[in-house]
Amino acid sequence: MKSVERRTHQRLAMAIGSRLKLPDGTILPGKTRNISFGGTFVDFDRVPIVKEGDYFSLRILGRIEFTVKVIHSNKGGMGFQFDFILIKYYEHFKKMMLSNAPDPDSMIKELGRQAKRISLTCEKK
Repeated sequence: MKSVERRTHQRLAMAIGSRLKLPDGTILPGKTRNISFGGTFVDFDRVPIVKEGDYFSLRILGRIEFTVKVIHSNKGGMGFQFDFILIKYYEHFKKMMLSNAPDPDSMIKELGRQAKRISLTCEKK
């Protein structure tokens, strides 16, 4: 039986350094395998026991931080859906994605759809 592709966002194959923060404070280093405006798959040397739907903090490039939801995991890594990002991080993320996209115009179209899923929050000054 052929599986149905559920992704609605273009993925970029990019190996980006990342750090997953577990509830006990443990930090797991990893590298993204692919990334989109909707989520990412991260390879880890050691994959913790998690459940689908668990939430964690994921930092990429040492400065862009997301709250992510576990969609799936296997012995090599975990697939995450982006759930929350502060606007100051989103601007860096958007620039990184568009500068690495083979077709930036089609990715720009995704931004309108994605805004409905990711909560953008402005920090109070």
